[in-house]
Amino acid sequence: MRIDDEDSYRDDDMRVHHEDEPFTGEVVHRDADGRVSALISYVEGVPSGPQTEWYSDGSKRNEGQTRWGLAVGDWRRWHPNGRLAEHSVFSPQGRRTRRRRWDQDGNLTEDRSFTT
Repeated sequence: MRIDDEDSYRDDDMRVHHEDEPFTGEVVHRDADGRVSALISYVEGVPSGPQTEWYSDGSKRNEGQTRWGLAVGDWRRWHPNGRLAEHSVFSPQGRRTRRRRWDQDGNLTEDRSFTT
């Protein structure tokens, strides 16, 4: 199921609900001009699954996966010019294991591994 953000709400525990039930499916977020700005997957009201955000020109801003609210696997973030800004890798438990960052010209500025 896919719903618009305006058709959902968060409870006191920050779980997303639709029609008074914890929501499972995708929530579409739109900017002021009606363009899709984010698509976030939920299971029982908690972010779980693919997460994608876009800049207003339609280019990707962020992309990754969550499992029960934790970032897992590969996450990428892009500069507004379309160049990759950051690539992080998270363990299945949500711990960052590696992060690489680039400036807007594509030059590597950080390459760091984290112990888990």
